[in-house]
Amino acid sequence: HLTATLEKRARFVDPAKCTGCGTCLEVCPIRFEVQLPEEAARARTAYAEVTDEGVVAGIIATYRDEPGNLLPVMLDINRHFNWLPRPALEHISDELKIPLTEILRVASFYNAFSLTPRGKNIINVCLGTGCFVKGSPRLLERMERKLGIKHGETTEDMAFTLEVVRCIGCCALAPAIRIGGATFGRVNPDQVAKIIDSYIETASL
Repeated sequence: HLTATLEKRARFVDPAKCTGCGTCLEVCPIRFEVQLPEEAARARTAYAEVTDEGVVAGIIATYRDEPGNLLPVMLDINRHFNWLPRPALEHISDELKIPLTEILRVASFYNAFSLTPRGKNIINVCLGTGCFVKGSPRLLERMERKLGIKHGETTEDMAFTLEVVRCIGCCALAPAIRIGGATFGRVNPDQVAKIIDSYIETASL
C-alpha cells in the first residue's frame, strides 16, 4: 500500500495567468476521471442512443489534413453530442494516430469539454460577482429544486444539465442564466419554473 503525506494544500489554476502549457497536468497525481465498468457501460449506451452513423468519421475527415486538428475535431464532436463519448475519442486516436492518453489530457484540461453524458439543454447559472450580489444563488436554488438535481448533475431523462459558471458576458443584465444559446437577463426566482417549463413544452411538441 502506498502512503502519502499532504504537505501543502492543493493549489488552483489562476485563469488569468494560465498559458495552457499543460505542465500542471503532467505533475498532477489525479490524471483522468476513473470510470467503473457499469459507468462505462452507461456512457456507451448513451453514446449509441444519440450517435448518427458516420458523424464522428465525417468530423475527422473535415480536419484530417489540417495542422493542429485535434482541438477542432474534439470541439465539433463535443458540440454534436454535448459531451465527448469514450468511443468517439478512441476513434479519434485510431484515425489521427494520437495516443488516447494525450486526447484525454486535452479533454480533462478544458472546461468546454465533458467526459460524462450531458443533457440536451445545458443550463449555466452565473455566480460571478455581478450576478452573485444580484441574487443568482437563489436562482440556482430554484433551478435545483425545479429539476430535482444539484449543479453538476443531469436529469434522468437527459433533458437538462445544470452547471455554474463565473461569467457569461452580460454583467449589465445580472442576474443572468444561459440555456444553450439563449441568455436570460435580470431573472428573478419566480421566473425559473416558467423558463424551464417552456423548454419542456418545446421538447414535447
